[in-house]
Amino acid sequence: MTKKNAGQFLTDAAQNRTLRETLEGAISAEDFLNIAHQLGYTFTNEELGDVIHFYSEGIEVRRITGVWPWLRSVSWI
Repeated sequence: MTKKNAGQFLTDAAQNRTLRETLEGAISAEDFLNIAHQLGYTFTNEELGDVIHFYSEGIEVRRITGVWPWLRSVSWI
């Protein structure tokens, strides 16, 4: 169930710049998860990493817009 939440979070983050900007203030994995949980997303860092890996499997070139550059800037994922 929480992997489903992590997937929904990625979908929402891809479509919502405000959500990404809200999470830019996170300074650690724990802080990131706390903010996400306050916004109603329940998942672990490991589950989010698993979902990111699943979504990006087989992708050789990622878009330079949207959620992917933002995810690359989140060092603990």
